[in-house]
Amino acid sequence: MKTTKLTAEPARPATVEATALSAADVLRREQAYEQLRNDIIACVLRPGEALTEKQIGDRYQIKKATIRAALARLMQEGLVRSEPRRGYVVATLSLRDVNEIFDVRSLIEPEVFRVAASNMTERGLEDIGLAAKKVLKPETLRSHVAFLAADRAFRLALAELSGNLRLAHLLDQILDQSARVLHLGFKSRDFTQLIIAQQRELVLACEAGDVSGIVKLARSQCLYLKKQVLEALLAGSKLQDVNLQPFA
Repeated sequence: MKTTKLTAEPARPATVEATALSAADVLRREQAYEQLRNDIIACVLRPGEALTEKQIGDRYQIKKATIRAALARLMQEGLVRSEPRRGYVVATLSLRDVNEIFDVRSLIEPEVFRVAASNMTERGLEDIGLAAKKVLKPETLRSHVAFLAADRAFRLALAELSGNLRLAHLLDQILDQSARVLHLGFKSRDFTQLIIAQQRELVLACEAGDVSGIVKLARSQCLYLKKQVLEALLAGSKLQDVNLQPFA
């Protein structure tokens, strides 16, 4: 009797379709995360606002698995938290948070700018000059969201001239946190002209090659902006309006 030798069937390579679907899923998760994150930072999703998976799915047209992956990342960043019987909630901000965020920024930003100014080149001056001009575009000035994004891009363009990616990353993180505070502040007061004036001062200091002056300037600008934002947030009933908590 003849026997047939059985051999294991070789594993099939992943199909192009499966790979494409996997890539599409990754892209959708990244887009969902960015959408939610941007809306939290811009205070479109307000501090203390409850977030249900259905609400998020309906608003952003994304599936539950994608929502949960995005929320998990936002919880790690401290922008969302989970509460018993409420589910997911946008993390609140307190006046202590505002104070601490700008104090940390006033330590990091001057040091980053000091290193950047020490390594300044003609090309670097051109880059920050172009970044400053983008802030003044009419379409940018029409939107606080676009304006603060352009201001952040200007500061990161300057930070990148330091040649130290870790320093630039630290500034990027604290600028994210201060942007959320500034969006709240914009509900009470317009800081556009103040921030534009601060940018001009920084560009002039860079052009003059005044390294020590840039350090003092960046620190004083941060602390003055903090003072203005706190005053705006404390005005009238604005704390309650934006769900900003008093000092803990």
